[in-house]
Amino acid sequence: METRRIIESWYKALGFPRRYDEEFYEALNTLPISDTITIETYDLNEQDGKRNFLSFLYFCEALKAKYEELGIGNDILMDTLRDLLRWTDVWSDLKGELYLGEIPWLAFHMRGKLFCLGALQFALGQAEHDVPEKGIAKGDNVVEVHIPANTDFSKEECDKSFAMAKVFFAKYFPEREYRYFTCDSWLLDHTLKQFLKSESKIIDFQNRFDVVKDEERDSIFRYIFRWDATRETALKMTATTSLAQKVQEYARDGGVFYVSLGVIDKDTI
Repeated sequence: METRRIIESWYKALGFPRRYDEEFYEALNTLPISDTITIETYDLNEQDGKRNFLSFLYFCEALKAKYEELGIGNDILMDTLRDLLRWTDVWSDLKGELYLGEIPWLAFHMRGKLFCLGALQFALGQAEHDVPEKGIAKGDNVVEVHIPANTDFSKEECDKSFAMAKVFFAKYFPEREYRYFTCDSWLLDHTLKQFLKSESKIIDFQNRFDVVKDEERDSIFRYIFRWDATRETALKMTATTSLAQKVQEYARDGGVFYVSLGVIDKDTI
């Protein structure tokens, strides 16, 4: 009973839309969720989207306690947890029923490794590649930068987020030394400069970083069409923005897209 109460309280606190109510309460009343489960022991390959949904709402309670222990404010907790709404919407649309996917990603939030600070998300990470020109060795501490869907990542908002992040990590994780913010994203793909004006938000975001690595990958289709989109399926979809239209045209001509790794020395912010 206590487990169900906790799950329901977080469902309400996070403000899930009423269209999920019927399926949520049916799952809450029929799916057994143990009060002994933790994010550390949860199967991140679980394919039952409703079980994922209930379980991750339950994990919110332990995360709240961790934030309180560290002294991190409730406003940051709630902003961070709103990613549960984003990914519930994405996966429920794909599956046609209440469904939470993207579990390995959301595990970073629940382990207290990722925080939403203003418009951007920042995660405690380690460098995945050697970057000799920057003095970065694989495994070095970094702070990863992530961009939530539908966020305002204008220059002003990004400036605020980076400033918040420097203060946040110095205050709450003073023992964790790092030199660089890193971002591994389709948004840093230099190809986009062919399609966008120099004053666009994406180009401004790119210009913050020194790009040190490019990898051919078609991730862009997932972000500007649908989360299950591939190059082949995206070409058949309706382009609802000018960027999507230009991406389709470029892809039809065999154009290559990249996921690029960028770095920012925190002392330059």
